[in-house]
Amino acid sequence: MPSPEPIPVLLAGNDQYAVLAAVRALHAAGYAPWLAVDRLGTYAGRSRTTAGTVLVPNAAIDSEGFAREFAAAAGRLSVVAALPGEETHLFALASSEASFPGIALGVPSRESVERSTNKGLLPALAAGAKMRTPPTTVVRGDSKTAGTYGFPAIVKPLRTWTRRPDGIMSIHHARYVTTQQAAEETIEYFPGGEGLVQPYISGMNVSVSGVSWEGKLICTVHHISERIWPWRSGATAYAKTIPPNAELEKGVGHLLQTIDWSGPFEVEFIRGPHGEHYLMDLNPRIYGSLALAVAAGLNLPAIWVDLLLGRQPNVGGYRVGVRFRQEERDVRALAWMLANGQFRRAFQGLVPHSATTHAIFSLRDPIPLLTSARKMAEWHSR
Repeated sequence: MPSPEPIPVLLAGNDQYAVLAAVRALHAAGYAPWLAVDRLGTYAGRSRTTAGTVLVPNAAIDSEGFAREFAAAAGRLSVVAALPGEETHLFALASSEASFPGIALGVPSRESVERSTNKGLLPALAAGAKMRTPPTTVVRGDSKTAGTYGFPAIVKPLRTWTRRPDGIMSIHHARYVTTQQAAEETIEYFPGGEGLVQPYISGMNVSVSGVSWEGKLICTVHHISERIWPWRSGATAYAKTIPPNAELEKGVGHLLQTIDWSGPFEVEFIRGPHGEHYLMDLNPRIYGSLALAVAAGLNLPAIWVDLLLGRQPNVGGYRVGVRFRQEERDVRALAWMLANGQFRRAFQGLVPHSATTHAIFSLRDPIPLLTSARKMAEWHSR
């Protein structure tokens, strides 16, 4: 009997490796993932698992143009589902169901999008779910309060993506600061001179990721990041799956129920010196270490699309001890360790493990490495 024809879906992409993990996972599950991007030469755009690429405006620059062209491409390609890849897509597509007749749109309500992307709400949401957050102060106008908890500290924007008066969305990240001057400069850089300040907590990064549907937790995978980059406030460079923590999972489920979230997510924690967990961030989207969950046995993108289509998803457990390496970040993390005298840890990090999946490298799908090589060359030329 011939294999069934792959089912076309359309994914709004970007130049990040998380989208590469998504198209590979969708392809493995029998979907034909088309990619909508504003530029060529992305990781996912070079993947053999991508059915094809269509060009659309950048959602951060032209939100209305992106939504219009994305909907047109979805109709033209006769896809069954249209999926956001990042937060700018969520904002552009929220409340746009009417533009996608007969197509499942993977975007929850606008209220859910607004609440899930507001970092200022996390302390209250965490408290309601009986989870800890670091002490947090909102800084508005007077950046001197950024030193409330002393230094070092973490200064965060109220939102990762913020719309400017000209309609363009700009991105801002959390920063590790060690002086009052650095804190003031960071707050001044954030939109409206507003942000959040928290004491820096040294510890391991722990994540609970998965898929939620209409506020109900469908599945989760837990991992610990043994290395991140940038070193003190960055994203996963090297991680491995760990046994589930029932208490954390219960709290995450309550949080997602409160915001009525549907779709993939990642909730990030810091494990403190006494084993306590502090909720640090919520990523309501396809996230960076997605390939780890897929390699461990939970194909989160396929589960998401199955739910959108009203199908029964294939949900089981996940394998503990599966490892993940983000090649570009890990090279830099290991180099930093060597430069700072952490020789033993650096050499341990160089030891290969058989059960390791990579963010970019794949023998079956090698061409995305060209994008990685270009980015590495750009970094060295700076």
